[in-house]
Amino acid sequence: MNKFTPTHPVLAAAAALLWTLPPSAQADDNYFGASLATPGEARLQVGPKASVNNDNKPLAFKFYAGMKLSTDWSAEIGYGAFGNWRFRDPSPGSQDQAKLASQAFTVAAKYSWDIGDNLSLFGKLGVAINRLQYSDSLGQKVQDSFTRPMWGVGAELKLNDKLSVPLEFEYLGSAQTKLGDFKQQKLELGLRYRF
Repeated sequence: MNKFTPTHPVLAAAAALLWTLPPSAQADDNYFGASLATPGEARLQVGPKASVNNDNKPLAFKFYAGMKLSTDWSAEIGYGAFGNWRFRDPSPGSQDQAKLASQAFTVAAKYSWDIGDNLSLFGKLGVAINRLQYSDSLGQKVQDSFTRPMWGVGAELKLNDKLSVPLEFEYLGSAQTKLGDFKQQKLELGLRYRF
């Protein structure tokens, strides 16, 4: 099993790079932000031809921070918690339940293009570490993770010198996991604060 730990080499290298840059490489509009994200859909296969849809709409969000490296380039790290999908066995009389959760940790380089005083477009390219956790009422627990290249595109509307509203799409990768085929992609809308 490919387990995520805080000492994952990709995140350790990214953190070292971000926080050891000389002050001359850091501009005065570093940022952090929070976004609501689309949770996506999940189904559990319960037989050769039958599947169970989740019966909830989990709250999905992402937190991130960026360090401005130049006028156009930034380095960004992020954490997304994309909620818990809950399932119930549809068989008459069954009380069996299951839960599937997904998370992602991202490290990316971001390039921004100003197309006016209050609007910019951006693209990003990096690495995403996706993590899945499954548990059910029968006591079964499965965890898996996979690391993939990620990319994103979006637009940012500037409200004032400190606040802006980004809308972005991020593709975080896909893999055949212990829990089946899994693809992580999100549409995100939030607030970004520059400091």
